[in-house]
Amino acid sequence: MAFDIGAVFKSMEGAVQGTVTTAWPQAQAIFEQFEQTNKQTLADLANATISGEMSADELKSYLADMKTTLQAQLLASEVMALAVAQAAANAALDVFWGAVSAAISII
Repeated sequence: MAFDIGAVFKSMEGAVQGTVTTAWPQAQAIFEQFEQTNKQTLADLANATISGEMSADELKSYLADMKTTLQAQLLASEVMALAVAQAAANAALDVFWGAVSAAISII
């Protein structure tokens, strides 16, 4: 089974939307920019982890950095509190990690 980064990003977007609720219009634009910037990188990292070229711990470290980046981008919009931005970033990248973990356990 191939890793479907498009489906994963749809789920990540849903996680952000469910977290930020009323600030979604602003957060949506930020998430779309995040997706454009990071989609291929995350696809490559997922595939490297699934194939064993990269360890799960290495991916988790990289995802921690990505959470901080997404959180900062959401905060820069000045439409949400720190806790909401943190929760949104965590929700999105936790979905990504869950998808990678599921793919690893299948192979």
